[in-house]
Amino acid sequence: MRKSVIFLFCVGLLIFSGCTGEEQIDYANPTVPKEIDVTYAKGNANAKVVITEYSEYQCPFCARFTLDVLPQLQNDYLETGKVKFVFKDFPIPNHKYAQMTSEATYCAGEQNEEAFWKMHVKLYENQKDLTKEAIIRYAQDAGLNDGIFKACLESGKYKTLVLRNRQDGLNAGVNATPTLFINDTKIVGVQPYENLVKIIETELKK
Repeated sequence: MRKSVIFLFCVGLLIFSGCTGEEQIDYANPTVPKEIDVTYAKGNANAKVVITEYSEYQCPFCARFTLDVLPQLQNDYLETGKVKFVFKDFPIPNHKYAQMTSEATYCAGEQNEEAFWKMHVKLYENQKDLTKEAIIRYAQDAGLNDGIFKACLESGKYKTLVLRNRQDGLNAGVNATPTLFINDTKIVGVQPYENLVKIIETELKK
């Protein structure tokens, strides 16, 4: 009997649907000046294979990738220096907290790089509560200065950075999350780890 593989991902509208409780952002026509340019990555900066993930924090399938798949990549390829992993925001327009949560990770990262990744994981672990009040609690739990964190989050300092990352994704053909690029190979959705390994190993042999 042939087994079928289901790839799971989130798809969003390209025009903001107007969810209440979040600032209405014109995702279709963003203004994305380059006054702030921050990118977070793991692994060997000079690795032959680069995995770029376009993702957001309300997508349940993105959480599955981060909590289940990324630790395996970390152990097998990032810590061994074979692969570099880069995270890029791709907020889904009709997800109420997607923009704010992405901005929150950069506010955490201002205090130290490890805090970015702690917040990154914490948001995926707590997708049922992504309100601003909850996010500030998560910052406190991570040992951050909550006053500095809150001021950053309320300032909207990283709004355009998140929008620019999303636009970069659109330019690359991204329309769902998570989307991975393993060098030039595009993968949409959560796939079995073994599938990713095959592509990585092929790229390493080139």
